[in-house]
Amino acid sequence: MRHTTIPVFASLMLGISLAQAAPREFSDSRPLNAEARLNVRNVAGVIEVEAWDKATLDIAALLADNVEKVDISGSAADLRVEVRTKKAERYGAYDDTQLRLRVPAGVALTLDGTSADLIVRGLKGDLLARTVSGDVQIEVNSRSVSAQTVSGDLTVLAPHATNTKVSTVSGDADVQGAAGELSAESVSGDVRIEGGVFSRLELKSVSGDVDIHGAAAPDALVKAESLSGDVRFDAPAALSAQVTLKTFSGEKRCDFEGVSPTADGRRTVLKLGDGRGNISLTSFSGDVSLEKR
Repeated sequence: MRHTTIPVFASLMLGISLAQAAPREFSDSRPLNAEARLNVRNVAGVIEVEAWDKATLDIAALLADNVEKVDISGSAADLRVEVRTKKAERYGAYDDTQLRLRVPAGVALTLDGTSADLIVRGLKGDLLARTVSGDVQIEVNSRSVSAQTVSGDLTVLAPHATNTKVSTVSGDADVQGAAGELSAESVSGDVRIEGGVFSRLELKSVSGDVDIHGAAAPDALVKAESLSGDVRFDAPAALSAQVTLKTFSGEKRCDFEGVSPTADGRRTVLKLGDGRGNISLTSFSGDVSLEKR
């Protein structure tokens, strides 16, 4: 019997060709209520969501070669979309799927990714966006916004948000427009906040700077700290609170003059206005400053 052999080089090229197969197009639409719950999961690639004025979910995607199917389940009030990969090829070389959706603006949206970037624009409903290795970009009118990534940057523009939570391990966290209650943290990145009047503000970075441009309510609790970065609060002249500035090996700066200020080498405490609020700015080896706008 005569055997046909395939040269090693040719077989390798065949493998590369299969691994780099062109993505497949996918599209679908489903009824979706204006205030429905929508959960979307895509392991790798991009999840991009844009709000529109129709009571319909519209999906347009480019599917990676290792995708088995796009699973859509549930009802118009509670819908789930998941990009499912083939088990045997779950860790294949080509695994990026571009998933783009248009949704009613009022839906409560949850996004889950592993190695995926998350992009959301125009939403008014509550938003929860989580990924492991990817950036998160949000431009919404939601009241409640929660965004998490492990290895990536977070950029949030949310002018109507009153309850905001953002966290990243290896990346910067940048929040603009929010007010009310906000918490943000990064391990190896900067935390930058520019917003309105905050009632509760908790910010933390290990090796980055913490920068606040906003106002504090009369009874606000503001706590900002960094281990090896600078901490700065750019506040309006009418600020009223008990303020503590603390650093171990950095410098302290305060543009405000308060009643009965006390100070030592590491800590400065002063009362501004009626002193009902509480503001604490702390760094271990960085500078700490409270600046008057």
